[in-house]
This record gives sequence, structure tokens and C-alpha cells, in this order.
Amino acid sequence: MNTIYIKLLSLIALLGSVQAAPVSFMDVATGARGTTSNAMYKDLGRVCTNAAFLREVHTSGSIENVDLLLGNKVSLAFVQLDVLKARDQVDHDPRAKEIRTLLPLNPDELHLIAPVPKKGFLGRTTGITKYSDLKGKRLGAWGGSFVTANILRAKSGVAMQVLSFPEREQAINALNAGQVDAVLAVVGQPADWVKALSPQQYVLAPVDIAPEKLKDFYQPARLIYPQFGSSVPTYSVQRLLVTRNFKTPERHQQLLAYQNCAKSKLSELVEGQGMHPKWAEVDLTKTSAWPLYK
Repeated sequence: MNTIYIKLLSLIALLGSVQAAPVSFMDVATGARGTTSNAMYKDLGRVCTNAAFLREVHTSGSIENVDLLLGNKVSLAFVQLDVLKARDQVDHDPRAKEIRTLLPLNPDELHLIAPVPKKGFLGRTTGITKYSDLKGKRLGAWGGSFVTANILRAKSGVAMQVLSFPEREQAINALNAGQVDAVLAVVGQPADWVKALSPQQYVLAPVDIAPEKLKDFYQPARLIYPQFGSSVPTYSVQRLLVTRNFKTPERHQQLLAYQNCAKSKLSELVEGQGMHPKWAEVDLTKTSAWPLYK
């Protein structure tokens, strides 16, 4: 056997024994399939090809996302600002101080969904026509909407029972069964599942709470769904893409590159065909309501 052949065999054996370096992934908690967070995460992946190190984790929403992030089960999470504030200011969880905003995103609107009110004897209307009608009633919610529902109850002074459900389907089923009088959903409009609701069966009720009672982090907004008639007064809360305050060089570099890519590609996210319409409401130059990742 000649010397060149022996060296070649040795090289092949050496290459075969070398193990490929493991890829360092970061998991991102979004939401259920079809949600705004799910869609925007996919949009970011389309324009930021340097995001291959990220993997999506579908969840029930902001409450679970914060728990996963603080429990070191994921590295990034889409969360509502009010859920994050509640974890810090109501629950007094010291770990919340270590969360940072990677990207301040869109406002998510509060959708108050109720059965179509009925006219009874002498033309009297029964049912929920506005938020204040919930006094003494039952309001269903899931995910981060459950936190929002409790904050609204406290700030508005409208006494009601707020019931939590694992997911949207169970809450809507409870509404149909008469187990709750309305449901509250915090989601960026236009939400496909809201668009699919029948106006013969449901209404979008106004959230008639005085603005001065909700001035902290809720902003006046309007729901615009043509099948439900004219625009409906409501409020919105900002959604954030957050992470922990990572300092290891590799993760720090990856996250900053992802952040910078989103900033540089915002016009493509806004104008690109097929991108979620909520990108048009994202202002990455605006001061974040939660500390930024730097």
C-alpha cells in the first residue's frame, strides 16, 4: 500500500471522528397558530435571514410566555405590556427587572365579544351592549387577556366575575353555552378568527371606560370590522418582543444583530406583500415603555 493512499485513509478516519459543533438555538414563545405574534415572528424570519438560530414555541399567550421566559424555558417572548407590568408591580416578581425589550411592537386592541342583545317584553334590550353592562356579570378571558380583564375591572370599578380559560376555543364555547356573558380578547386587529365570527350571533361591544382611568398604558383605539358595522370604541395595549438581559458574547451579538435587522428592514415589513398589517403601526424609534436590550 503506497504512502499517499495510507495518508488519505488516515485523513478520512480523522474527519469521520470529528463531531459537528452543536447549533446554539434560542426558543421564542409566540402564541397559537394564526395569532398576531405567530404571524409577525414568521415575517421577521422572512426578512432577517440571520434569525436561523431562533425556534418558535406555540403557547396560550402572554402569561405563559412570561412564565417560560422567567423559568429559562425560552430565550425570547412576545408579551403584552400590561402583563409584564403586572408581573413587576402587582406580583412583585424580582426577576421581571431582568427582562429587556428587544423590539417594541404594535398595539393590540381589546375586543369585547358578546352575544347579540335580545329585545324582550316592551322592547327592553337584554344582554351586553357595552363594557359597563358587565356589572354583576361574568367575563371570560384566556392568556394575557385574563390579566387585562382583571386590570380593567380594578380600574373601572365595574364589579364582575372574571373567569379564566386555557385557550380561546374554550372561552368561546363557554360564551355560546351561556356560562359567561362576554369574553375579552386582546389581539391585534384585524384578527382572522374575529373576522370569521357571525354578526348574526355576536357583537363587538364598546369599552366605555373613562380614559383618565386607563391612562397608564392603555390607549384609546377603535375596532374596524365591516361586518360589525361602524367602528367600535375600545383601547389598545402595546405588544413587545422581550428577552432576558443576556451578557454572554455569542448571545449578545446574535440578539443585537436580530434587533438591528428588524430596524433596517422595517419598511420591507410594512410594505412587503403578505406581511401582517400591524407592521404599519410599529415605531422602532419610539421610546420603549420597558427597558431596551442594549
